[in-house]
Formats: sequence, structure tokens, C-alpha cells
Amino acid sequence: MALWLFDNLSELTRVAGGALWEGKLPSGFDFDDVESHLAGLSGALAGTCRADLRIIGFYPGSAHVYEDMEHMLQTAENRRRIPERFTLRDQRYSYPPIEGTSVHPTAVDKYLTTVRLWTVLHDLADVRNGGLLFVASHDAQLEIRADFGASDLRDLPDFSRFTAEFGNRESHVDQKHSIVRSSLIEQFKPRRGVTMSEVLAAFHDIATNARQSLAMYMAEFSVAKVKSEVERLNLEDTLSLNKTLADIQNQLLALPAAILLAGATIVGGQILRNYAVMVGVAIFSIFILTMVSNQRHSVDAIASQIVRRKAKVASMPGDSGTNVLPLFTAIEQRVKKQRLTLTFISGVVWLVAVLTVLAVLDINGHLEFLKGIALTQSLLTGPEVPAIP
Repeated sequence: MALWLFDNLSELTRVAGGALWEGKLPSGFDFDDVESHLAGLSGALAGTCRADLRIIGFYPGSAHVYEDMEHMLQTAENRRRIPERFTLRDQRYSYPPIEGTSVHPTAVDKYLTTVRLWTVLHDLADVRNGGLLFVASHDAQLEIRADFGASDLRDLPDFSRFTAEFGNRESHVDQKHSIVRSSLIEQFKPRRGVTMSEVLAAFHDIATNARQSLAMYMAEFSVAKVKSEVERLNLEDTLSLNKTLADIQNQLLALPAAILLAGATIVGGQILRNYAVMVGVAIFSIFILTMVSNQRHSVDAIASQIVRRKAKVASMPGDSGTNVLPLFTAIEQRVKKQRLTLTFISGVVWLVAVLTVLAVLDINGHLEFLKGIALTQSLLTGPEVPAIP
């Protein structure tokens, strides 16, 4: 209806440069019909009509019909949201375009991109109260006001990539929010308030800074980074496992010497000396077994860390951990080998201790004495008589 009025009214004038337009309805049209139809429309298109002068008043902005882009952007809501339909008379263009075409005038393209950028920032803002408030701390905050004119519109070649990376609300939402907030505050510090026109002028720098920050953040969580970290930790654990034996290797070298010393020192007829050797070997064995037990606890602690690290990798999203899990095979085998080695050492120490005790008891005659006691008990009790069924 607004466009029809522009096409058919004569002597069109803009009243006092405001939103109201007036024009004379040609005599070929029924004034009462046009007036009643205009009054019956929803919205606030109708203005004051004077039948005596055949003057029709109307507010084309209420129907989103504007003289030019500057006129359109005088409406605050149009700077925050793209109207479902609008017309620019100077461009002879209506949005959305006719079906089958997608070409917009340059000014319209810039306008659509700007408002879409506002929408992305709106979703990332901490507070939305007409403006967009980004708050990092009490001393680090920035408010963006939706103030810009037609002369502020510009091409934004970084917009598509920025939207694809930061408009995606499916992953790392909090981190993206924080990155954009920091980039905006850093760009305009120490100011606490800017207009959207200033954001447009500095958008290339803002988008570049945010993109680089996101790339650095994502690199910290890439599969390659996780793989490198697992390899580093596995190497540290391997060195720690090797150290469990290195720490007691000098004491382990004393095991053959202890066996030789015990064998050479035990002499028949010197009971006290022989028992002294037995006690010394026993104390030495306890000492070695204690150290082996401590090293076993160290191996168990390392194994627990490996299990937790492997579980964390296995819980990575999708199958991103598939290429990392095989790295744990070697370290797990190393843990198993160290456990077997410590078990073998414990067995050898026990064997040395038991053989020493038996040797001392035998050479001192106590072993024969114990056999005599057992034989006497069997003679006193008599042969075992089978039970009568």
C-alpha cells in the first residue's frame, strides 16, 4: 500500500523532513475508499487525511519503505535486526529479492553483513541491555552500542570465517566467548564504550586476533598435542621405572657376596659364630626385602598414573584417541617386566635366607637333633594301626 501511494499520489512532500509524507490523490480514485482502506490496515501506516484537499498522509517507515539506507538506519530496531521485508526507493530494491535472484545492491549487502555481525556478537555478549556488554573484570569491560549510519557500512571479508568459527555454538562455547570478549576489550582499551561503527572499522584486527587466539587454544587440545604429551609422560615413566632397579642395584650386587660370605664363614664346632652369620644374613635379607617392597610401591604408583592417563585418552570425543592408545602398550609391558623382576629378586632373597638357616642348623647339629626328636616321637607313639571297618 505504501508503494502504491508513492506511485499514485501527486505533489508528494515529506512533512518537515520527518516520517510523515503527504500527497494529493488523483481524481480518478475514490477518496473515501482509499482512506478507509488505509485506516483498516494494521500498523501505523495511515496518517492525517483531508478530503477537501484530497490530501493523503502516511508513514512509509511503518511499512519498512525507506527513501535510502540512511533513512532506514534512522530506525534503531533496523540496526539490530533485519526486517522481514523492506524497500529502498533510491535503489528501487525490495528485500527479500524476487524468487530466483540473490543479488543485492552493494549497500544492502554491507547492511545485511553488519546486522548479522551484531547478531553474532549479541549471542556472545555477557549482558544485553539495548547495547552489548562484555565483562572480563571490573576494570576490563566494554559496551557496544548499535549506532552506525550508511557511511559506516563497509565490506567485511573476515565475517564469513569469523561467523563459522565463533557463531558455532556446538563446541568450546565458553572458550570462544572468552576469546571474543578479550579481543574486543584489548582492541579498544582503555575505553569502556564504543559504537558499532567503530567495531566495523576495526573488525579486521578484531577477527584476526580472535582467530589466532582460537588457533592457539585449539592447538593445546589437538590430537597431535595429546600424542606428544603422552609420549613425553611415557618417557618420564620409563625412566622412573628404570630407576626403581637402579636405586637398589648396589645392594643387589651384595647378594652373591652374602651367599659366598655365609658359605665361607660357617664352620663346624663354632656354634655362636655360625648363628651370628645366620642373624647377619637374616638382617641383610630383611633390609633388601624392605627396599624391594618400596620399589614395588613406586612401580604400582606409576602404573596407576598410566591407567588414569589411558582412561583419559580413551574418553576423548569420537575416535580421536584411537591413534594414541597404542602408545601405552610398551610402557604397560615395561611395568609388567619390572614387577616380575622385583618378584624374582624377592624370591632369591628368601632362598638365600632359608638356605643359610638350614646350613647353620645342619652344621651345628641342630638339624640332626630335630630329626632325633621326630624319630623318638614316632617310636613312642608306635606304628599307626589301621582302623577296623
